Amino acid sequence: LNVLGPSLLRFGNDEQRRRYIPAILSAEEIWCQGFSEPDAGSDLASLRTHAVERDDHFVLNGSKTWVSWGQYARWCGVLARTDPDVPKHKGISLLVVDMEAPGVDVRPMEQITGHAEFCELFLDGVVVPREDMLGGRGDGWKIAKHVVSHERGTAALPRQVMLRTWLD
Repeated sequence: LNVLGPSLLRFGNDEQRRRYIPAILSAEEIWCQGFSEPDAGSDLASLRTHAVERDDHFVLNGSKTWVSWGQYARWCGVLARTDPDVPKHKGISLLVVDMEAPGVDVRPMEQITGHAEFCELFLDGVVVPREDMLGGRGDGWKIAKHVVSHERGTAALPRQVMLRTWLD
């Protein structure tokens, strides 16, 4: 609702907005984001997850980590390298991945508290229809910045108000 929803509104086409936004707003479908990778550290653009275009779809392979609430999500916005021959920030696209698709393996990461807020996500030959690319090919970096601005930016204000109300 607060993170990928605004980016779907801004970068999605009419069909994507009609399909996904009502289910997000009604909480029928939960979304997560697949951005961070085990070997990328804080350099998101060095991601290794890749998607190869084949006919009317992409074949997605790689892994993600720190996927918040991934075990409950129906869809995941996954950043993947779709063009290895351009500078690293330009060859990234965002694919909408069905978390129930063959080849998707979600593994909750239990914390010291006993809770599993985060997951690891493994993608092995996952078929993603071409129409499930958000924005255009290579728009992933631009979309990721928009997603993160909502995750870290606009999402913080309601939390601040809520915490201030509790404190008062």
